Amino acid sequence: MARTKEFDPEAALDAAMRLFWRKGYEATSTSDLTEELGIARASLYGTFGSKHALYLAALDRFLAGATGPTPADILTSRTSALESVRDLLETSLVPEQGDTPPGCFAVNATVEHGDTDPEIARRTTGNVSRLETALYGALLRARAEGELAAGVDPKAAATMLTGLNHGLKVLARAGEGQSDRIRTAIDSAMSLLAAPPRADAG
Repeated sequence: MARTKEFDPEAALDAAMRLFWRKGYEATSTSDLTEELGIARASLYGTFGSKHALYLAALDRFLAGATGPTPADILTSRTSALESVRDLLETSLVPEQGDTPPGCFAVNATVEHGDTDPEIARRTTGNVSRLETALYGALLRARAEGELAAGVDPKAAATMLTGLNHGLKVLARAGEGQSDRIRTAIDSAMSLLAAPPRADAG
């Protein structure tokens, strides 16, 4: 009879995700992982295979929305498309909550690894593409609803907002002192996107 695992693999994966998010891949040792997860080294390797495999599983868990709504969810959550875009950008303002670090695990992975690790790069570039596609859809909806300023190209704006979102996530890692800078960047971007109020409004 197979021996029953003495820990919850899902809870362990969640803890590993937050540890990698907080410290990065290279700075997280196997000892850090066993201590954080509360398991023996043999259990870690027996369940997840390797530190690298555990990192990939943790990144997949994050990208699947383990810590909250995905960008696609946020961008379809409001009647106003531009307000949903603002909501997405303002996720960079969410302070550290409990053991959940600020910023974005996927963006951290992009910054740390770039394209040096094909498996990580496949996930992070896919994440960027999905975000840009979701933003493009939101901006098309904004244009159809008369929210988008004349002359704004939804495709180009989606690319700009994707870069801005990633930059804000990096800035968020610098601490709460960056909140005003993040808000200013968001307000500036939204002012470029929004159509002026109609003369007959109200």
